[in-house]
Order: sequence, then C-alpha cells, then structure tokens
Amino acid sequence: MSVLNPVKMQHLDSNQSSIIIEEKGYYTINLKAKASTSWKEESNESLMLRLYVNQVHHQDIILFYGNQSFTYKRLLGEMEPGTYEIEWICESPRNSEAFAEMESYSVEKLEVSERETLAVRFAPKLYGRSVYSSYDNLYTDTPLEMIYFFEEWERGLVIEYHMVFSHEDEGTPAVLLMSKWGRLLDIEYMARIYLNEYNEIDHIEYQGAEHQVKPYKGPFLEGERVILQTATCNGNFTDKITSSYHFSFIPSYEWKVEQEAREVVMQRFPYINHVMAWEAERQLKNYPLAYNRIQNVYQYAYIQSSVWEVELGTPSVDFLVRLKGEEKWQSSSFQHKKFGSFSAAYTGPYNHFSTTICLPEGKTMEDIVELKIALINEKVSMANVKDLKIFAYDENGNLEKYLETAFDENLTVFESEKIVWRKEM
Repeated sequence: MSVLNPVKMQHLDSNQSSIIIEEKGYYTINLKAKASTSWKEESNESLMLRLYVNQVHHQDIILFYGNQSFTYKRLLGEMEPGTYEIEWICESPRNSEAFAEMESYSVEKLEVSERETLAVRFAPKLYGRSVYSSYDNLYTDTPLEMIYFFEEWERGLVIEYHMVFSHEDEGTPAVLLMSKWGRLLDIEYMARIYLNEYNEIDHIEYQGAEHQVKPYKGPFLEGERVILQTATCNGNFTDKITSSYHFSFIPSYEWKVEQEAREVVMQRFPYINHVMAWEAERQLKNYPLAYNRIQNVYQYAYIQSSVWEVELGTPSVDFLVRLKGEEKWQSSSFQHKKFGSFSAAYTGPYNHFSTTICLPEGKTMEDIVELKIALINEKVSMANVKDLKIFAYDENGNLEKYLETAFDENLTVFESEKIVWRKEM
C-alpha cells in the first residue's frame, strides 16, 4: 500500500499516519523524500527521519541524497496482518534550519525465493557510528547498501553479509583505497551466519575492530537477527551497542563471488557513486596530506579484472594504460609503490577485484590507446589474469562502462608484461 502524504518537516517535527498489512510476510518500507541538505556541504550534509511503528522506534533513514527526490528502501521486517500506526520524526542535529520534504511512502511485500528469504530472515540490524559525535553517519561514512553471499560448511549453509559505506575516515588512505580497491567506498565484511541442516543458527562470527573475527555474543532481533554497531572509523563492528540511531537494510544483492568483483555494486546501485563523489569533494579535494587527497574522482579509470594461480593477499599484478602521443605508461599501483611493507597494489582475498588509474589532468578515456598487464612481485613466479572492464564517470556524474575486453593471459618471470588491448586507429 502507498501513503501519499506530502509534508515538509524541520527538526523535531513529526507526522502520523497508519498502514494496513493484509498478509503475513516480509515487508519493505519505501520512503520517497528529499531535503534542503547537500552531502557536498559542510555542516549541512543530511538529516534523518526516525520511523516509529506502534510507538516503538523501528529505524532511522538518513536523507543523504539531499535536494534530489530519492526513494530510500528499507526492511520493515516480518509483519503480521493488522493496522499499524506510523510516525515519522525529523532529526537534524547538523543544521536545525534544514528541512525534509516527505513526498510519500509505500509498504511492499517482498516476493522472494527460499534462498532470498534466508538472507532477509537473518539480515543484521546496524547501529550507526558514534565516534566523533553522536551521529557520525549523518555527515561521513554513511551506510548505503547491504550485500551477501552463500557458502556451505559441514552442517549447512553460511550467509556472509557485507556493508557498503560511502567512505572510510581512517585506515587505508584515500589514494591507496583507489589503487588497492578501485573505489573510495568502504565495503566491509560484516557477519557470517552459520546455519544447521534445519536452517537454524548454529553460531555467528563478525568482523570486530582491527579486522579481528569475533564470535557474536549480543542479543537477537526477532529471535534471529544479529545487532551490530559500526565501531571504528574504518568500518569494523561491535556487538556492544552504545549509539542511539540504527538502520534496517535490505540484503539487496547476492554477490556472485566466483564471477565478479564486489565493486559490482557500483553498477547495480549507481547512486552510491554520486554519494562517494560528493563526500570526496567535501572531505578529500583539499586534504593537506597528499596520500589522502583526491582532487577529482571523475579523472579516474575504474578497472575490474581477476587474477588466478597466485596466493591471494599478496601483491601480484599491475594494470597500465598508455595515452595518445605519449610513451609513458600510467600505472594502477604507481609502478608498485610501497609504503614500508604496505603495497599500493591489490592484496585482497578475492580473485575478482577492482583498481583505478588516475589520468593526467585534461586527459579522458578517449585518450587511452593501449592497455597492459604486468607481473610486479618478484616472489610470484606466475599469475593468470582474465578479462577486464573499464568504467568512467560521464558528463552527468554517472559511472558508465567505457570498454570491455576478454582475455586469459599468464604472466611469468620470463614474460612479465603483455598488451591486452589496443585502440583501433
């Protein structure tokens, strides 16, 4: 059902209505709204609408998309038939003069497969970060999407959830985020739910501070959903809840780990690229330290590829482009630059991954005439590299695929570089 109730709300204003659920099932609430805020504007980044169901605080929705009308789709949960009282309260701690325009909201029953039902049933609830302030996520590192994948273990299925944040304030510097991960977004392993043969919880692990895997010891929502809080400024979690705002994300995409990079979310959910760019413009464009300064996310080539037959977690390959009229090659890892033992190249745990190459000012994707792959670790005798896609921001600020080339090449100490694409002239 839909509730068409356009209303303008300022700090602490509220609005009441009701919904009718006619059939038991899992439901989403889809809020269409905009605000006088801007994710690019310091101290006016966003506000949030707090949702109460039958006078109980259910969740908060941060209006990070500013003055553009946007539909925020969140998990309402498993609902029984009946009438429910709905209240929205506007909370704007960053700017008391800001206002939200709630255009409408709808409640939608999820039509999901048995497999998707498991992902929804056990989806973690996330409390917001409160390190720098009570409401960090209203202006930085805001959570955007939850993705998941399935694995098997000896007693049944495992569901692993990952959270996509707009950035990470601490941890890997921005320049290295782009070279190692191909994004400024922070995509973090959140929790692993181990199910038995009856699809009941056996045990749960989550990613704690310092990337330590910890056993979950907290309470459960609705008897089955873990409750975590973003605890650190690099997107790690805790089961000890101290903050006062929280989110209920839908597991929105089943990530196909063996077929694609996690950065597929940048194509599945185009809006996250806008939020990433806005946050970079506000926080990183004029950052005093060079390794954390990103002057223009639109100047990058965003690359997705895969590497095989190597020990994952160690640097192995580099991607390079040559521009028209130039002999110098632009490198994704800055010619395998190191900061102590910390490599600028990809060192993640997955075969499929992303990286970027920053093009010189004034150059565009059209200037690329050759692509090359290179083996960059003398301790690696061979690496198999397969396929490549390049994405770039267009003039409207959307990330679009520029080229795709299929190949299956082995790099060795005897043949450490190979051209994989050449522009037809």
